[in-house]
Amino acid sequence: MWNVTNVTIVSTALFLAGCGSHTGSLDDARNQFLEALADYQSCMNSTTGESITNCEPKRLIAEEAERTYKNAMSSGASSH
Repeated sequence: MWNVTNVTIVSTALFLAGCGSHTGSLDDARNQFLEALADYQSCMNSTTGESITNCEPKRLIAEEAERTYKNAMSSGASSH
């Protein structure tokens, strides 16, 4: 199910998500979450049942972006 490429993509994406400029504001965190969610939904809409695992890295990225957004909301991050 998981191959080295998928693990590498997910690891890299999560690392980059953690060190980007999105930590500065609630708007940035929300926008990143919405973009990641749209990317995942687009992948799901364009795949068949056999290749649904190709969207797994996008799902994990969307979940991480959602957690980041929720953390920004609960920490009182500023909104532009």
